[in-house]
Amino acid sequence: MSVAVKITEKGQITIPREIRNVLNSDLISFSVVDGVVILRPLSDVGGSLHAYARNAASTKSFREQKDAAWEEAIREKINR
Repeated sequence: MSVAVKITEKGQITIPREIRNVLNSDLISFSVVDGVVILRPLSDVGGSLHAYARNAASTKSFREQKDAAWEEAIREKINR
């Protein structure tokens, strides 16, 4: 299946329903391999984010903690 979509000025796209149905997830990971963009569905990352929420006394900002949690969750899901 191949579908063309427009990228908005803000860099956003709408994933067509047919593709969303195949992904069966509302969380996705993008990676680029040899110039090809790969889109992968991810499971819930709530468990990974929870580990960072417990560390409220951290010297990192919330944004840094959130970004680190997302990166870790994506690595975990891709490596499965």
